[in-house]
Amino acid sequence: MSRYSALDLAALPDPSAIVALDFDAILEARLTELEAQLAEVFDAAKVAEVMALARNIAASPMRYLNEAAAARELYMENRINQAVRSVFLATATGDDLDQIGANRGVVRKVLDDSDADNPVMESDATFRARIQLVIEAWSPHGTEGSYVYWALDADDRVVDVAVYGPNHGLDPAIPPAEPKMVILSSEGDGTADADLLQAVYDNCTVDTRRPVADKLTVISATPVTYSVEAVLYVTSPEAASAVQDAAQAAVEAFAAGRIRIGRKLYRASLAAALNVSGVVDVDVISPAASVEVGPFEAAYCDSITITLQSITGGWRDV
Repeated sequence: MSRYSALDLAALPDPSAIVALDFDAILEARLTELEAQLAEVFDAAKVAEVMALARNIAASPMRYLNEAAAARELYMENRINQAVRSVFLATATGDDLDQIGANRGVVRKVLDDSDADNPVMESDATFRARIQLVIEAWSPHGTEGSYVYWALDADDRVVDVAVYGPNHGLDPAIPPAEPKMVILSSEGDGTADADLLQAVYDNCTVDTRRPVADKLTVISATPVTYSVEAVLYVTSPEAASAVQDAAQAAVEAFAAGRIRIGRKLYRASLAAALNVSGVVDVDVISPAASVEVGPFEAAYCDSITITLQSITGGWRDV
């Protein structure tokens, strides 16, 4: 199966202008520079005396001054790093990301405005993905990315979109000019209701957004439900409560991140998510195998049961 895949911005290296922050290296460079400057004015004995204070006497004014100057230089380098990150789509956050979106005509969504003073806004990650996709939306030829963008733009409940055509090799095959769009909802088990499907269809079939020959079909993703049941083995009964909370949070985040159309859920990845700090071994009881997910389906976790069992590791755990 082939799907539209945007460039993975998270995999890009940092811009070369971003430097590593190292207070000790900055301090050492300042002390080296100080020593060189002193050597131009004073004899070697005087230079050694001053540098002994600057390098070795923690309470000396000379040491304090150099540490304070190094700290200020570190703050400045961090500020420069932040300024560099603020202008790139891959690294900008918050208001800086809003500015990049505005340059491309994309505005961050308000997800919940019931509290006028503290509205719930679209996350940086989701907003960044839409900004990246908007270039696809400028195409008048009905690319996958274009359909995905307008589907996401249609309603805040749309969390994932898949668009299939004749080149995706599905069985039965998708006829030419009859793309099929699959929608995953943020509500319930991910099933999109009729109102949401209609909203997406209406937003994607405006004459300026869809090739006139396309006969678009919009359907809901079908949930593939699974439950998580696992036994975690720990050697510290005293820390069991903290381990349980951390494991619960980790598996919830894992399950939420796998609510995607057509994405297989691997049992090994689930075990890795459960292996939080304090866990010695993980026994995943359910699911018994990796969860297969078809091109029109999405995995959905309907329950999580985590049991802790204490084991003795002997002197190695002392």
